[in-house]
Amino acid sequence: MEKTTLINKWMLFNEKHSSIWTQIVLITLGISATVTDWMVGIFSLSDFLFGFIAACLIISGNYWIKKKQFGWILLLLGVIAVNILMNYFNNDLFVLKTGIAAFIKVAYYAFFVAGVYNFIKKNALEALLLKTLNIVAIVICMIGIYITIALYLDGKLPYEFFWKLTRTDETSYLYDGIENIFRTRSIFSEPSYLGYYLNIMLGLNYFNKKNVIINKYINLLITLTIILTFSYSAIAVMLGIQAMHFIRLKTIKKIKVNGFLIICLLAVVILTVLAWDIIQVTIIDRTAAILSGADNSTRGRLWESWQYVNRKHLFMGNGIGHTPSIWNIYAYILSDVGLGAFLLFCLFSVYVLMTNFKMGILFILLNFQKGGYLSPEFWIFILLLLIYMGNNVGLFNKNKNKFSKS
Repeated sequence: MEKTTLINKWMLFNEKHSSIWTQIVLITLGISATVTDWMVGIFSLSDFLFGFIAACLIISGNYWIKKKQFGWILLLLGVIAVNILMNYFNNDLFVLKTGIAAFIKVAYYAFFVAGVYNFIKKNALEALLLKTLNIVAIVICMIGIYITIALYLDGKLPYEFFWKLTRTDETSYLYDGIENIFRTRSIFSEPSYLGYYLNIMLGLNYFNKKNVIINKYINLLITLTIILTFSYSAIAVMLGIQAMHFIRLKTIKKIKVNGFLIICLLAVVILTVLAWDIIQVTIIDRTAAILSGADNSTRGRLWESWQYVNRKHLFMGNGIGHTPSIWNIYAYILSDVGLGAFLLFCLFSVYVLMTNFKMGILFILLNFQKGGYLSPEFWIFILLLLIYMGNNVGLFNKNKNKFSKS
């Protein structure tokens, strides 16, 4: 009886303080999306924050997984388990410890995604989560701009403490070794990684199916910060997002000459004039180098990333976790886990396209911008994709109105 009483008291306590648990989970999730490059030993800080979030959900009685979701997770883990066994018996280069570690990692991320997804959907927290994510994104943008200003001021402002758990070398923020062009990377280890994160935020703000409207000045700040990364791939994806959002006849007709539009146009003109030399080097010259074949980064993402595909063992691949880091996630999965997993991932991409076409295009573009399907940022993207790409995602909800409170 005493045990039952304690459990009841704890349940009443959780119900009374449910808003506090919600804030803790949402804020921690927002932060975890920004510290994926902060390493604590061999783990990312995001990995530890995932565990903290899961613990909060379990303690507060908010963690559960539905049978259908459990089935999808078992399918995913089953494919990986079969791949590990096939490589163990047929691939002399396969390291079992590496395969098991990767299996545990995927299981950890999959159960995390399912649990957080259910918590957000049940409590209709989509709007609050997106607003929280944007508050965190604003902070990240401001930190990035501050660090860039500090670099241009030659260390007159302190900034090194932001990089204690990531890179501090000059190659991580100098553009092509040029001493007077600094690339914004905020607390990420690469400017392109910051661009990847901000492109996700911009896509969610524009293409979410939850009718959450984010202030246009926030989107403008995110866009400006992406430009300041001077990451060609990040800027290209950002331009694609802006094109999908704005280039519509209805939208064009609604455009009115107002103060915001005038400010934007003036800012573009002024920045173009003041930063023409930088534009020449980072955009015009870079484009010419890509078109001429002198720049290998684009070729690496589109073609050379497929060089690790094991053509002799196409079905089983090299073994999960055994392919060197490459940018293209499609090539990464085919190289690592083989044809079966690759086809499943392609089917998932098609499913996203059919559910939310613009979000699907963004998903495919970002899969070419940054690799690492075993990294926490990829699984955060998957979580946010499932939450915002449709009203209720059929893969995870048998009854599409199950989580509806209306």
